[in-house]
Amino acid sequence: MSANEPDRGDSITVGDITSAQGIAIGKNATATVTGDNVAGHVKVDPEQMRAALASLFDELARAGLPKDKARTAQTAAGNAIDAVGNKEVRSNVVADNVKKIGDTIKEANVAIKEGSSLWDSIKGLAPLLGPLVGGAHIVAGWFGLPL
Repeated sequence: MSANEPDRGDSITVGDITSAQGIAIGKNATATVTGDNVAGHVKVDPEQMRAALASLFDELARAGLPKDKARTAQTAAGNAIDAVGNKEVRSNVVADNVKKIGDTIKEANVAIKEGSSLWDSIKGLAPLLGPLVGGAHIVAGWFGLPL
């Protein structure tokens, strides 16, 4: 193709992208990354995470969820707790299960009242889990809460 011919376009196929920062695709594409936001580089205190998840587990029993939804939510909370070892936090497992809890509460049409124990429990967990998933506001959003 000469410089005077029109560009017929390019075809670019991109597969799944995970744990990536600053992606740029295409001709003359650039990306700039400032800081380090990949979850694998975030240090999490397992004891704090386990305590926050245990609090959430306990509050789910008092949340007024229908029995089947309470069982689903508490099972997910238990799975999240199990993913927190003494020295390691399996962040994907924790995040997936906490998101499942939020989805279950939304499916049950149960509103989380500001100032309630469940509200406080989620607000305590959000800043601990947030750095692993892109921010505490994302965790709060899973539960339909503002942060």
